[in-house]
Amino acid sequence: MHRFFISPDRFSPTSVVITDEQAHQITRVLRLRVDDKIVVLDNAGWEYEVQITAVSQKSIIADIVNKQEAQGEPEIDITLCMGLMKRDKFEWVLQKCTEVGVTRFVPMVTQRSLVQETTMKATKFERWQKIITEAAEQSRRGKLPELCQPIKLADAFAQNEAELALVPWEEAEDRNLRMVLAGKRPSSVALFIGPEGGFAAEEIALAQTHDIQPITLGKRILRAETAAMVASSLILYELEQTKPL
Repeated sequence: MHRFFISPDRFSPTSVVITDEQAHQITRVLRLRVDDKIVVLDNAGWEYEVQITAVSQKSIIADIVNKQEAQGEPEIDITLCMGLMKRDKFEWVLQKCTEVGVTRFVPMVTQRSLVQETTMKATKFERWQKIITEAAEQSRRGKLPELCQPIKLADAFAQNEAELALVPWEEAEDRNLRMVLAGKRPSSVALFIGPEGGFAAEEIALAQTHDIQPITLGKRILRAETAAMVASSLILYELEQTKPL
């Protein structure tokens, strides 16, 4: 069934009201009608199977048939601190890492970022949020990953509160992800990924002063967007949070 994140204020104990763009998507694009069923999510970890009971030009009313805890959320909280890159690459990271299971995105301005401003237009933020929402619906997530405003790299280091913080770096040849995670079960992990061109050596040195550990992702050099998805996936795999195929 099709899945949609709905604002919590649209829920009553027995029904939900769907409006605006989502109502248009359901009735005009998907062409669903009265008696059809969909799944709606409250972004608090619950999913509801609902049956459409009324359709108007601007809204849909659906009765709640079943409520259950969403099964698509990892138990490990992964914050991806990602160096700003070209628009298409950064948006690809948002989409794919939402699918993988990242909990929070923190865009960063680094020494080699093409973009050096931390201010972001509202239209861009809305576009990024829409990409995350659609990816979360498609991948059966139960909560929307948080999208933070861009910050400077040094601030991202200083504000990190994760139990374990890692930074993949091509010079970190003696410590891989499996070694770092061996015997550990952190509840939260922060992952710092550089932009095109990676991190400068002085940025890695600064990371280490904040107890952020450099690691290697293997013998091959990965593009920034590839490293973000691979590292996120490996963390969840090593901590046994992925479902078996």
